[in-house]
Amino acid sequence: MRLYSPEWVAAFNEAVAGVEAGTGVSFRMLQVVHDGPEGTLRVGLSAEGGTVRMELDPPDQPAPEVTVSVGYADAAALARGELDPAQLLAAGRVKVRGDLSVLVRGQVILAEAAGRLEGLSERTTT
Repeated sequence: MRLYSPEWVAAFNEAVAGVEAGTGVSFRMLQVVHDGPEGTLRVGLSAEGGTVRMELDPPDQPAPEVTVSVGYADAAALARGELDPAQLLAAGRVKVRGDLSVLVRGQVILAEAAGRLEGLSERTTT
């Protein structure tokens, strides 16, 4: 399944459907993915009202608290579990703008979500 295709996003949302965002934990993150098969992609990830959700081309309002920019090849390797986000950040291959505390706040939620994506990771193609 091609990374960030509508089918892939639907499978992602299905996989994380049971992730509990927790009371009072919410964030809006925008991932800008460059050099994709169809150009630049905008992918939103949010945790609100106890739900984690991804969407393609999210609306601009409410504005994301943090924006992460990454190349498509690196995004695909991350989705397949082949790369660690911290390594990409240290190498300067990921750019982050905005409130970095959002990533810290969402770390537990994102780790739980990642644990549910193994089957999707194995089916992810570029």
